Amino acid sequence: MTRPRARGGRFALLLIPIGVLPLLFSGQQVRRSTSFNPPVRRLTSPEVHDWSNRHAIYSRTGTAQALEAARRDPRALASWAEYDRGQAQHRLTAFAARFRIGPAGHTPSRITPIQRDWSINLGTAGTAAAMFPAKFSFDVTAAPNCTSDFVVFPINAVSSSTQPNIVAFNQLYSGTGSGYCNRTATSSDTGVAAEVFWSYQVSSIGGAVTTSPVISSDATGGKIAFVESLANKPAHFHVLAWRANDGKKTTNLQDVTGPVAPTLVTAAPVAGSGTFTDLALGTVTTGSDTLSSPFIDYLNDVAYVGNDAGVLYRIKNVFCTLPSCAGAQPSLDASWATGGARTVCTGKLTGPVLDTANSTVYVGCADGKLYAVTTSGVVASLKVGDGTSQTYGAIIDPPIVDVVNGYVYAVSGSANNAANAVLVQAPVSLASSVAVPIGKGNQCNLHSPTPNNAYFTSITASGAMMYIGGVSAGTVPQPCSGSSNSTATVALYGVTFTATGVIKSGAPANSLALGTGPGYEFAPMTEFYNSTTANDWLFYSAIQSTQTNVASSEITTGFPTAFNAVTEGIGTSGIIVDNNANTTTYPQAASIYFNALHQNTACNNNTVNTATGGCAVKLTQAGLN
Repeated sequence: MTRPRARGGRFALLLIPIGVLPLLFSGQQVRRSTSFNPPVRRLTSPEVHDWSNRHAIYSRTGTAQALEAARRDPRALASWAEYDRGQAQHRLTAFAARFRIGPAGHTPSRITPIQRDWSINLGTAGTAAAMFPAKFSFDVTAAPNCTSDFVVFPINAVSSSTQPNIVAFNQLYSGTGSGYCNRTATSSDTGVAAEVFWSYQVSSIGGAVTTSPVISSDATGGKIAFVESLANKPAHFHVLAWRANDGKKTTNLQDVTGPVAPTLVTAAPVAGSGTFTDLALGTVTTGSDTLSSPFIDYLNDVAYVGNDAGVLYRIKNVFCTLPSCAGAQPSLDASWATGGARTVCTGKLTGPVLDTANSTVYVGCADGKLYAVTTSGVVASLKVGDGTSQTYGAIIDPPIVDVVNGYVYAVSGSANNAANAVLVQAPVSLASSVAVPIGKGNQCNLHSPTPNNAYFTSITASGAMMYIGGVSAGTVPQPCSGSSNSTATVALYGVTFTATGVIKSGAPANSLALGTGPGYEFAPMTEFYNSTTANDWLFYSAIQSTQTNVASSEITTGFPTAFNAVTEGIGTSGIIVDNNANTTTYPQAASIYFNALHQNTACNNNTVNTATGGCAVKLTQAGLN
């Protein structure tokens, strides 16, 4: 394969403090301040973390043109601001420690080990493997909020009067010890776990929520967009205007089994009303949706979402934030493609990702190809895996689009006649590509990688790296299973870059064997740079294992030589990360969230449910040391 070229060729780096970017671009004068307080930027408060934050990524350096294009997406501003705030807090903490400012004898606390803060049963199933919960922070420039901050878990189960298919929790920063949101225990409340914020059975077709939800970016996160799916029926796109305490059982504040059926409306649902809208995505019986989570273009209030028949939809008036909405419910955007729908391929689509710089949507397909789609149609495609000839040759995770640097990344579990799995980097034109072999091929599905903090600082820096997991040796019992007698070895890989920002071809420069035996298919990787503490963390999980299966590594100074792990069910769903809060002031307010797959009803990891049980879990963010 040929070398990919970044947008605009070899880019020039423009090093600008991110805290002043919006001011520079808006023409406002930047004032110099001696304060250590992070900049208060109401534009990025509140803040949402969902699946798309990992797939539409924004480096902190690049050309002025690329940065200007990137700032159109609130995800970019939020990402930059989060780093900025943490850096300011880190400088303040270091300053205080140096000059011994604060109460007598006080010194900044060390990073605490990862620990399970709470785990709550979700019923007969939880969030599907490789899908993500979504987190809303009420005001990221203020103290964590126990009431208004919440996390939404989609549930891959048919809903009923005792089984929700979407649920949210607040009182998040609770847990054994000194949790910031801990309360006095009562007969209905443990006092050291999250509480049900709301619990719903949202149903138009009697289906489950099989993919990841997204949250509106208004002051309360008052609306949730997601897809309901059921085999042999077209998927349905919903927008839910949740009402606090709907489905909350006063006899047990941690019990999700009293879901409310919200009221169906045919106009834009009003925040706080407990209502929802319904939009069928096509009529074909094969149009269910098992892989494609909706991607929101917040600027234009539209959503992109695909289905299992290879059709990509564009939906307008999603959250009704523009004057042109005029109170209308979400509907297919007839100005895009044919009635808002475009056939991309003949297989299952992944979640789509919009590049705000070139208005192109990138989406993977079961045929192993990556597609670029615009209003003009499918404008380019690139073969990544052997999707038509190998069991694990499909692209099943959304691509990663680096908007600033102009690259797209996609992965497949089988390429080159099954010799290896593969990570591919291509320019946004898809005109060329570089492929890196990732372990043995056609063993298990391959899930999306994640770059480290050095990548976000500069893709051309020597420390920039892309992390991904795979099967390094042996043979996995098929289909990809957790057989206890396997001799297959799983490994963590670190893919490096050249001085021009192109991934280095050939076997990855770094690898770390994680063990031999059950546990083969990795959940999507999640990285988080806690700029308050100046620690870069990598979180990952090997699914199909009842042994230690959730791990973290500190990757601040480079590729790790060791990892620390705990056990959660047979592994995790996608992992989201919330705050870079000062955990001395706000204990347990820097967290990770996921569903423990096939967990038992007690959510205690002692017995794994061999069927489909799941538990919503919160762990502290820091490493297992």
